[in-house]
Amino acid sequence: MKGTSMMNNIKKLNQYIINENTMVIKHFADQTYKSWIYESNAEYLCQQSPEDILDESCIRKGLTTYEGRKRAVAELLHKKTRLPIPIETDLRSIFVPTTMKKRERADWFSYHYALDIKSSAKGDFFKTITLTNRKQVDLEITPAIYHKQMLYASFLIGYFIKKDDIN
Repeated sequence: MKGTSMMNNIKKLNQYIINENTMVIKHFADQTYKSWIYESNAEYLCQQSPEDILDESCIRKGLTTYEGRKRAVAELLHKKTRLPIPIETDLRSIFVPTTMKKRERADWFSYHYALDIKSSAKGDFFKTITLTNRKQVDLEITPAIYHKQMLYASFLIGYFIKKDDIN
């Protein structure tokens, strides 16, 4: 019963745009709702998939598609898979995938809000990410991949800061 009442407190949306409060976007297996979104003070279920949310957010916030951002990041990092995606470079809003895009379900977390990673009760394939508001979310990621992803995202932040300083 506790799980059901918790689900009733989650707001339901047709669509979602990533904002400064977006912390995690997870796949959600439901016929209607495809994403579970964690914000700093709220949670949402959304009819869009995480990939659709990323694409629409990239277009609205940066005038380019997810694929356009992915291509630019691939060139910068000299890497092709598990690419962090900048949504708004001026807000340092970078979302990091937990698995490769080829996999059916990559979850995404904000570099800005990720604080720590530790073992999860869900098993070997999952780890618990602690967010800056102390909320904990289980994601399918290894500590090695988590730390590499954080390094790539921090490189992108450094790139955008340096680019801003030069302009």
